[in-house]
Amino acid sequence: MKRIDYDAFFILGGNFMMQEMIQQNTFDQEQTPAMLQLETAAASHTSFCFALAVNRHHQIQFAVLGANDSTLKSFRAAISMGTSRLYFGEGKREESHYTLDKKVNVISKGQFEFINTQTINKKKAIIAFSKQLEAKYIVAIDEAPEMQVRDFLMAPPYGLPILEEWAKPIYEEILTRNLLQPLEVYFDKNEFSSLSIAQVVLKEKDCKEFLSEMIRSGKCQFPQEGTGEKINKIQDLNEYLLEYSPVMLDKVTKLDEPLHQPMKDQALSHFDTYKRPLFPVQAHVATGAAKALQVQKGIIIQGEMSSGKSAIMTATVDGYFHLTGKKGYRTCVFVPPTLTEKWAKEEIRHLIPDADVHLIKRTEDLIRIHQSWIQAGRPKPEKPTFFVISFTTMRGDSIKQMPLPYKKIALPKKSEEEVQRYYKNGYYCPDCGAKLRKKTSSIIVHQANGEQKEVCQYKDFTGSDLDSKTNKNSVCADCNSNIWSPKVKTKYASFKEWTKYENKLVQAIKEGNKPLQKQLELENRVKPYDAKQSGRAYRKVATVEYIRRKMKHFFDALICDEVHELKSETAQGTALGSLAKVCKKVVAGTGTLFGGRASDVFYTLWRLFPQKMVKSGFEYSSFMEWNETYGNIERTYYHDGEVTSNIASRGAQGTLDKTKVVPGISPYVFTQFLMDTTINVRFKDVWPNPVELVNVPTILVDMSEEQKQAYEHMKESFEKAIEAAKGTPDAGKLWLSYIRTGNAYPDNMIHYPNYYLDNAGKELVWSNDTFKFDEDCIQPKEKKLQEILHTEISEGRPTIIYVSDTGSTVKERDVQPRLQKVAEQVPGAKVSILRTNTVTPPKRSAWLKEQVNSGVNVIICSQELVKVGLDLLATPTLIFYQLSFSLFTLNQAARRHWRIGQTKQCRTFYLGYKETFQAQMAQLIAQKNKAAEAMNGDATSDGLNAMLGDTGDLQTLLIQNIKSGNKLKGSTEEWTKAASDESKRVLANIGNVITPVFESIEIQFTNWVEKLPETMDVAFMKEAQFVRRAVECIKNEQVPGVRVKQNVLEIDGEIEDVIRALTTLNTDKRMLVQKQDITFWDSVIVEVDSSKKKGKRKNKVIDGQFEFDLFG
Repeated sequence: MKRIDYDAFFILGGNFMMQEMIQQNTFDQEQTPAMLQLETAAASHTSFCFALAVNRHHQIQFAVLGANDSTLKSFRAAISMGTSRLYFGEGKREESHYTLDKKVNVISKGQFEFINTQTINKKKAIIAFSKQLEAKYIVAIDEAPEMQVRDFLMAPPYGLPILEEWAKPIYEEILTRNLLQPLEVYFDKNEFSSLSIAQVVLKEKDCKEFLSEMIRSGKCQFPQEGTGEKINKIQDLNEYLLEYSPVMLDKVTKLDEPLHQPMKDQALSHFDTYKRPLFPVQAHVATGAAKALQVQKGIIIQGEMSSGKSAIMTATVDGYFHLTGKKGYRTCVFVPPTLTEKWAKEEIRHLIPDADVHLIKRTEDLIRIHQSWIQAGRPKPEKPTFFVISFTTMRGDSIKQMPLPYKKIALPKKSEEEVQRYYKNGYYCPDCGAKLRKKTSSIIVHQANGEQKEVCQYKDFTGSDLDSKTNKNSVCADCNSNIWSPKVKTKYASFKEWTKYENKLVQAIKEGNKPLQKQLELENRVKPYDAKQSGRAYRKVATVEYIRRKMKHFFDALICDEVHELKSETAQGTALGSLAKVCKKVVAGTGTLFGGRASDVFYTLWRLFPQKMVKSGFEYSSFMEWNETYGNIERTYYHDGEVTSNIASRGAQGTLDKTKVVPGISPYVFTQFLMDTTINVRFKDVWPNPVELVNVPTILVDMSEEQKQAYEHMKESFEKAIEAAKGTPDAGKLWLSYIRTGNAYPDNMIHYPNYYLDNAGKELVWSNDTFKFDEDCIQPKEKKLQEILHTEISEGRPTIIYVSDTGSTVKERDVQPRLQKVAEQVPGAKVSILRTNTVTPPKRSAWLKEQVNSGVNVIICSQELVKVGLDLLATPTLIFYQLSFSLFTLNQAARRHWRIGQTKQCRTFYLGYKETFQAQMAQLIAQKNKAAEAMNGDATSDGLNAMLGDTGDLQTLLIQNIKSGNKLKGSTEEWTKAASDESKRVLANIGNVITPVFESIEIQFTNWVEKLPETMDVAFMKEAQFVRRAVECIKNEQVPGVRVKQNVLEIDGEIEDVIRALTTLNTDKRMLVQKQDITFWDSVIVEVDSSKKKGKRKNKVIDGQFEFDLFG
């Protein structure tokens, strides 16, 4: 990396002539303005120069230029490309133009950024500044320099916490210590009241000590309030947050006044018109988000599962356009494939029943609608219109081909003995002409000046490297241009073959030979397409590609559900970026924005809020820089014995073999990037009286003696192979396979496949043939599963069993058939398996309901199939028989049953074997959850420790635990002590047959009404006459979504629909509010007291709830 000589910077200096020119007082006069001239071979261009800064080599670092469009474009192009034919000087006014009288030559070199702006007189201008200014310089335009210094030191990489009143003393101290070097700058005083540019020479490593000295010396003082005695009594962070969270909230509110305050402001009355009214918290969140969209492009709704994110996002978009006065608008709804049906048929219509909703299953569906709109004259929408498109449909594109030929051009030999040399020999980029190659390794050289220089080694692409498109061969390594193109079926093998047919046809037309012409046209019509790769996606256009090219101003808003699934640099993630660019407003929703790493939000922030990322100094390629600043990075250096042991010190050299992002999140991510772009919603705020969620402590079961022997044999085999492969690439493969096998093998010791090292010899590492297990023998963990199922089935509680091994890649690893056999031995069990191909993703929710309605009470499936968007109201018990390595998947699947509308107690069980990797996995998942919860809203002391990086990813942590011999911290008994009384009761009752004592249907109905949210004024439904009539209608199956099954009242329909149906069927009109029609239920729940008049729905927040309480 070339070292920048910052000490050589000198603004408008370097010689006497330049100094003399900027000191003259005639520049700001109309007759003799400061100007910049560009000389090219074709023409000469001049522009007004309102500000200019150059270094001592006369290289431009900063300039503000004003001229017409064409002239500014010429200057922009010249400065970007670099030129030495620029001249700064005094303009002399002629009759129709200006000429440069006295002038000095200046040059442009390096990378520049440009900002379009206007002068005071509304004339067009551009600001050009070198990227070198971003790193070490501050530019204060019409602003006090001390505030610029404060902002500069608070931003990365310094990150100093500086109070506003500290700005001036810090600025003065920095000047005194010569850590800030102000530079002379020319600027037009008619355009700027002040302009200063200064270089900051304070080193990052010294900045904290500098601020500490300022505080110790008393130059920076904290506001004096209180004695500090109370703080000494607080023992930990939890106690501190509980004690002072109201004060902190008040401080934050004063510093950053919210756009919407639920305790003071009303939610939008427009939401009262919805078919299904929003809960108060949902209405306030949607109102705040809609107001945010008035001042910024996007907002993220992060809500716990079942908090109603879909309704909030829909209401946010609708509320925003209501605030802007638009009745009609078009919204693109970008969702996972499993949610398309739900969004198209339920989520939108429950709120806005008259909206037009289009479910786009193929790109051609959208093209057809768009073309019809164009043919109709591009009319504006008259009502809300939604286009629901899945992630897979949006990014599904045609197959790609490598269109570039292999070029081999030989140079002429001077003699026969000379070795043949080639002018070109390989594949070449069509844009820059460079040879296509891939990076094979890199060496980081640490120079004496402290800079790091990366030296890369490349290897030319061969034919086998370009068989299919991958991330490594998709672009040119030199110019980053795309080198692949869509493959299109054709009727002719080459252009030459086509011209033969064309010449014959043209000749026949010229000669007027009609029979020959018709014959040739018929031959072309029936000629088949080249179908060497039939069945592949020819001529298929990704929906996002069509939107990006043809529908730039078509959509008014974008709703993106489950945005965390698009966090990586994938085709689907790229599609989100393209959509966000062409849509005017963006609303994104997720339940788990963070998974423990700062990197989880890097690409999401870039796609939704690019201006914020640019302002913070990041580029789209700055992934590692982001993690260095706000997360944790693990670097592995390898070096030989001749290099000093302190490999990272200056002057040493080493090979950077591996760089890996590990868990760890800086709190600055929230304050700098999420505070004004994210609203957190907690489930308990939306539904203040939910049914009880019982998380039973992880149940660790002892293995049988036979299992222990087999497990030890597996461990010994892998550890022996790992020891033999130490220092080779095979060691990493073996470790990963070891932890995966150690985690899955205890659950499938009968059929688990042997493991072979995937190398040239297919070396056998471990064989499962040594130990044989009886198919009919029920293993301890399976026995525990049967005991849980026995109890749950006896209570009439349908159950889902989660597994990870489904045989999708290796058939023998599928544990589902075995578990089905085990579960069916439980009295009363009726078992089904949900596989990937059982039903299409959009129909899985309906399939699950149908299974339960048909009497199925045990369903086995992968966590991956239900982790997004499915409401498992019909299955109040979840059993994690196997744990996933993905924290996202685990957390999403764990609360699928605890949803609004659930009437039964929700139970979640976790099973594992003692003294196996399963036990260690349970602890690691608990630790990793701490970091995620700290950023998602529930901060604890341990959580903040984990957030700062004392844990790694699950697979790596498991490897580290195994290597170090660490044992699981905690035991079943200790976890049980910390568990709730109800979870202890459930744990104690495992295996017992619980004979439920059924209450009457009338009592069950009344209990259900009691649990309805306070916002629903349904006291009239508790009256005896209403209850009797309602139960009668339910028993006669007159109420959709409600039934009596085995003396149990089951309600799985939408709450509002059930209440509406019951009210309509009840014939006692005295129970309804006077002057109300039954049709009024289409918009709002009736009031209790008949003396009350029709009014607005309650808008107040729940007692004790903070305004947009983020951490609680």
